Amino acid sequence: MAAILIRSRISKARPRLRMCSLKRLACSSLSLAFQGLLSMALMLPSTAQEGRRAVKVAAVDFIPAWGDLEGNIRRLTQAAERVAAQGVDYAVFPETAISGYDFSEPAQLAPYVDTIPGRATAALLPVLKRTGLIMSVGIAEKDAITGIFYNTAVLMGPEGIIGKYRKNGLNAQDVQLFGPGDTDVGVFDTPIGRIALIICYDDTYWQYDRLAGLRGAQIIGWHSVSDRVMPGTPPAKARLNHSTVASVQHMSALNGVFVVGATRSGIERNPITGSQLFYNGGSSIWSPHGRKLVQAPVVPPETLPPGLNGWIATTIVPAEADAVRQRRLAARRPALYNPLLALRRAPVDSTATMGNRPVQLAAAQWLGRSSQLGSSQPRANELMVLPELSGLPAGLGADGIRSRAERRGGAFEQLLANRAKTGHGYLVGSYPEREGSKVFHTVALAGPGGTILGRYRATHLSNSEMAWASPGDAPLVVATPLGRVGLATIGDLAVPELVGLYQTLRADMLAAPAGEPSPLKVEIDPRLYAVSDPPTGRADLHPYLAAKLGQFWVISGGRRVGSGTAAGIYGPEPVVVTPTLTAAAGADAVRHRTVVPAPGTWINQQQLVTGQRNDLYRPLVLDAQNRCFQTWKQAGHGIVSCP
Repeated sequence: MAAILIRSRISKARPRLRMCSLKRLACSSLSLAFQGLLSMALMLPSTAQEGRRAVKVAAVDFIPAWGDLEGNIRRLTQAAERVAAQGVDYAVFPETAISGYDFSEPAQLAPYVDTIPGRATAALLPVLKRTGLIMSVGIAEKDAITGIFYNTAVLMGPEGIIGKYRKNGLNAQDVQLFGPGDTDVGVFDTPIGRIALIICYDDTYWQYDRLAGLRGAQIIGWHSVSDRVMPGTPPAKARLNHSTVASVQHMSALNGVFVVGATRSGIERNPITGSQLFYNGGSSIWSPHGRKLVQAPVVPPETLPPGLNGWIATTIVPAEADAVRQRRLAARRPALYNPLLALRRAPVDSTATMGNRPVQLAAAQWLGRSSQLGSSQPRANELMVLPELSGLPAGLGADGIRSRAERRGGAFEQLLANRAKTGHGYLVGSYPEREGSKVFHTVALAGPGGTILGRYRATHLSNSEMAWASPGDAPLVVATPLGRVGLATIGDLAVPELVGLYQTLRADMLAAPAGEPSPLKVEIDPRLYAVSDPPTGRADLHPYLAAKLGQFWVISGGRRVGSGTAAGIYGPEPVVVTPTLTAAAGADAVRHRTVVPAPGTWINQQQLVTGQRNDLYRPLVLDAQNRCFQTWKQAGHGIVSCP
């Protein structure tokens, strides 16, 4: 009977995507496909009855007036009324929506903070009770007991306050005003599904949305005020340019959750200091598969009146995330991450490369199906990465790959080392390595001396690799005159914990051989980038995300198929300064000269390592059957201490 009811629901569902502009009062619709709802519903945990019906979710562009607490609360209440009138079930509003964001010190912010519960919640809750709307909104919060200020998002519904989250990933502006969050990343049960809250710069760290996924989130509400520098800004200042909203794709793609990301538009001015922040819009909603469902326009900053400026909305079935999330999480191997991901390597880390080193990078591109190992070689002192299974023709099945597996030191490694020596450079390729009855997908690094400098066995296997390979048991970083080189496969990069390991090991470069181009591409709006050639639509997503989240260069040799290629070089700060380069048609490689460690712009690897909240990361290194992990997950929210 349950299956019949679910099939009936599928046949009757007519989900629609809806974009609304208050200025034009125009709406457009687009059908969305819902595949596999029956199987996903049957896989839901028995405790998760929520989330099985279609609901309308919205990301709201709300503009606060700087320092006008009472006026902003009034306008926020009016905005909630108007959004609810459009049939929205869950609405996400931006960060610091009742105060504004551009304050220089706590004393300046103090008149405009609020408690939770407080004035804002008292004004909003009657609206939510009357309309049935669930909403989350960013508030500059003052703890009623300690008096400490927090950058907080609060989740509310018709029955009252559901929960709150205090921002953990604090940026250079946050640390002038707010204490580090003490709520952990919580997942809250609501009548429409399980919702987690994330705030702006949290998304620079992969750990927070991963914690939300591990706790069973179906939806992440992401609250931001994503600012940019104005066009024409002098180059020295433009290096501080960034766009946090250009990062939200990874939260959905890596964790299998819906993301409703709200940011704001307009120009914010601090009348005391004269400083200004420029916001560009671009709120977006993403599917559990990492695909963009709808996005607000990216607009040049302009002076706008305070209040509701617009919203985007779409209809989703939150439980559709469950099976996708479970598949993403099933790839994890917590035993590999403990204790590395729990280490606090800050503020001093002797592991990192000291001083800048020039480096030439190359990602080989092969055409056709045959191996081109015999004609591929690096230039002098260049690090070149070949396509995966570098000594084999493309398209072999599992049996064909296993039948050609060889031991260490065999013909493949000998040829790889010979090509590196001939070119006086460094060459990375991969092959099926046999040891006893097992076969591994092994990545090897050969040096200019004609020797193998390091071997890495893929630890996180893709579906196709699982048919022929056994998983390896450790990451590997090799110290070379070029810098610290990590080895991985392209399948590894779908698991952010692996990226976190290489960041902790302070890799400067990650050599990750790839095969054919992936159908999952970078879908971020090109208008959010300051670089001249943003990668939207042409760059594979997972190496792009690994480079940005790990703050190292990723070099992937790969094959060209039609107009697409898997051969690319991915920079650690692709929004502002480091390019994402893919091989041109007909080219044997794509090359780039740079320095390592990457100096960064508004962020770099050292800043990320220093800013980590390792005290909150314990669930990342625990097995799902661990009693402490189960206690933490079942609690749903809050920091859980285990005896």
